[in-house]
Amino acid sequence: MPYLLMILFPIVMAASTFLLRKQTGLVVGAAVATMLTQVALAAPLPVDAPARLLGVTLTFNALGKLFLLTFPLLAALAMLCTLRLPHGENFVPVSLLTLALVSTILVLQDPFIITLLLIGAGMAVVLALVDLPTGASALVDQQILIAALKYLVLTVIAGVLIYLGLVLADIFEPGDLPGRLSPAKLILALLAAGFALRLAAIPFHAWLPDLVEAAAPMVSALTIAIINTTSVLVLIGVFQLFPVLIVENVVGTRVLMVIGALSCALGGLMALIQEQPRRMLAYLLAAESGVVLFGLASTSTAGLAGAVFATFNQALVTLLLFVSLGLLERPDGRPPGRQRRDLLRRWPIAGGCFLGGGLALLGIPPFSGFVGKLLLFQAAAARGWIYLVLLLAGTLLGALALARLARARLLGPSENEPPQVVEILGATELDLPQQRRLAPEPQLPAAIALLLLATTLVIGLYPQPLLAQIGEVIRGITFIKAF
Repeated sequence: MPYLLMILFPIVMAASTFLLRKQTGLVVGAAVATMLTQVALAAPLPVDAPARLLGVTLTFNALGKLFLLTFPLLAALAMLCTLRLPHGENFVPVSLLTLALVSTILVLQDPFIITLLLIGAGMAVVLALVDLPTGASALVDQQILIAALKYLVLTVIAGVLIYLGLVLADIFEPGDLPGRLSPAKLILALLAAGFALRLAAIPFHAWLPDLVEAAAPMVSALTIAIINTTSVLVLIGVFQLFPVLIVENVVGTRVLMVIGALSCALGGLMALIQEQPRRMLAYLLAAESGVVLFGLASTSTAGLAGAVFATFNQALVTLLLFVSLGLLERPDGRPPGRQRRDLLRRWPIAGGCFLGGGLALLGIPPFSGFVGKLLLFQAAAARGWIYLVLLLAGTLLGALALARLARARLLGPSENEPPQVVEILGATELDLPQQRRLAPEPQLPAAIALLLLATTLVIGLYPQPLLAQIGEVIRGITFIKAF
């Protein structure tokens, strides 16, 4: 019964909030209550206790439970932010529908149904991407339509590749027979291409910069923090279900490691040459996806633990970065199109949280990403020095990109000084230049950004509870090698 409630309750609430979507406060309150209910339903469920529902096996593993408790909390914070940050009128119903699909993915065991649901969750995001605010009279911008179409097409292609790989893996018989070529390499290639497209690892990243540049901040956060993270969990489940793909594919796993390490280095380089904060952030996230892909392909205890830790950190930090970005982009009374260079002074909480989130994403101590990066560096050193060099280069280039952005947009001199007034004989108050009234940072999103930043610091300083949970997950995975 709890499994059924976890799946159907968000769907029912998505339909309800869709009908009431113009009542923003009521809709957000109902959605947050739904997410807290999801946490309450998932928390007491036992791990590795299968149940049958309509002929389908449902079960929790330790990894799925960790993220099924995390996703609703992140979604609830994102929905609260929409009270003060721009979003479409259907963002909350789409988010609830997406969370329902993700919850189903995390408790199902059938990889074919999981793949179809993953495609469905990705396609649901398109509805939020092309959405408009309540009462908007303008049509959807051409840039948004292009980004939505590219994302939709590549999501479907990724799903088809994954599904084909799973079909071949299901009929694959391990072992070498005379005169027969093993299809393990083809299967792994299909799965690798599909999941690399879904995770936006370079060179399969085409949709990510356009989506981040065009979409509302909370839509980007929903896509990357929840859909992409779920894709990583599905990939781990596929390797667990078909370990022969790893055992009989040493060359294939090396190719995957090369792709992941190169994605990290190239992502950092591309971030360094970007002028716009959104595109810079998109390439930093693509580089992080490459790091996670490398950790999974390394098939080592340290690599997999680092990949899971980095995935959890990416979900948390992505929301922090996009909440901060939404605050930094708020109008401040200046003419449209004018680039400000003192955003840290103008929005101190948003600017500080954006810098802290960037450092956490890169794995700079004392933030939460450091432990995951350290484990991944350890796995890279065990596999070969060239992998370690590429991962270190990507991290260094990403740090330089963040420093360059801070110098160009955040740390400039204040531009809020009142203009010098020249006293003219006979002048009245009406002749004096009008003073701009600068509104303070919105309290609710600013408080959420501070809460997320504090969480990254707590995890960075005290990572032992999360590491213990991840260690429990690792002990149940069969395709890794202990080194």
